[in-house]
Amino acid sequence: MSFATIRIFCDVAQQGNFSRGAELNGITQSAASQRVRALEEELGVELIDRSTRPCGLTPWGKVYYEGCREILDRYERLEREVAGAVGPLRGRVDIASIYSADVAHLNEVRESFHAMNPQARVRVHYLQPNAVYERVRDEKCDIGILSYPDRWPDLSAIPLRNEEMVAVFRVGHRLSALPRVEPGDLAKERLIGFDAGLRISREIRSYLRRHGVQPTVESSFDNIDTIKTAVSETDGVGILPQRTVRVEVERGVLGTADLRPALFRPLAIVHRRDRALSTLAEALVRHLRENDLPAEFPSREIPLERPAV
Repeated sequence: MSFATIRIFCDVAQQGNFSRGAELNGITQSAASQRVRALEEELGVELIDRSTRPCGLTPWGKVYYEGCREILDRYERLEREVAGAVGPLRGRVDIASIYSADVAHLNEVRESFHAMNPQARVRVHYLQPNAVYERVRDEKCDIGILSYPDRWPDLSAIPLRNEEMVAVFRVGHRLSALPRVEPGDLAKERLIGFDAGLRISREIRSYLRRHGVQPTVESSFDNIDTIKTAVSETDGVGILPQRTVRVEVERGVLGTADLRPALFRPLAIVHRRDRALSTLAEALVRHLRENDLPAEFPSREIPLERPAV
């Protein structure tokens, strides 16, 4: 049995799909199916439950997968450490990110990382928060980028940044004359916000209530781009991370005012607590943080959290 076969089996198990598992290994679906079938015949047990969509693991498949994943993790880490010591980093890292993590900036950081490591591939998948958590938990992505990270028993969180929130409105709105606004200034405004089920929505509402304002949200959406469009076309006011509207402000489409007292949204990089990050993934995490934190807060002051042993 080869490590290539173990990788194919693990990728099929993680993806729940022979086609995607085959694609990750640069082979056809038929070849992946034959390799896994040969593995099952060698072991004398069925590993993949092919009767479900997506395909799942049989009880023995789960046992075998956990063992193979541990072996593969150790081997891949050793392989990358040796390769990194004698040459450029190479391999693939998959990131699951919320839509509001500043797509333009994330793309810039990814491109600069690729320029430094031409043999490395970084793929970013933009998802809803719950889907980001599930992708990382189920090992379909190496790391995730989430706001308001919880204390999950199976994920570790590495601080990325605290984003200052601002009031956002169309150019010419009455708030344009104010350099900063207090919660009371928003009491009679038509608020355009996030869907009530999102954590950021609950945090904004809580902030307003703590300062004596009972928020009335006229309309709500599940992503920042739609909120920005709605704000630019109406008299509504949104509360968004400042960096997510910088392009629209530069273009003169939207205006902003600082909130006082200030409101921040924490953003973090998450990964599985029981899986050590690969050398490539660790390098990418450091690159993300070094290119995201202000100069007065160098990344070395916030240690990289290691998985529990």
